[in-house]
Amino acid sequence: MAKLKFLDAAALLYNYFQPLVVQVSLQSPTSMVVHLSEKDSETSLEVRDIPCRTSLTPTEVFAIIEQIEARIRLDKPELFNRHCVNKARLP
Repeated sequence: MAKLKFLDAAALLYNYFQPLVVQVSLQSPTSMVVHLSEKDSETSLEVRDIPCRTSLTPTEVFAIIEQIEARIRLDKPELFNRHCVNKARLP
């Protein structure tokens, strides 16, 4: 399976979670942090210690997306009000 460089995987996260503002950075060679926020409000969420590498398969990127969505559901479900792509995936 083709691997994505970290920056390409981050670009997928940016596109997937639009129109939320997404900041992605490596904490270490094996973990990353993702900060999601709304442009016009104080609502934000930071997800730390997400397992990753400097190159990822599409399946691994999807697993990261699912982990982020699970945290949104638990901690800040109001972020889904602006995260239009996945309203159909809400429980």
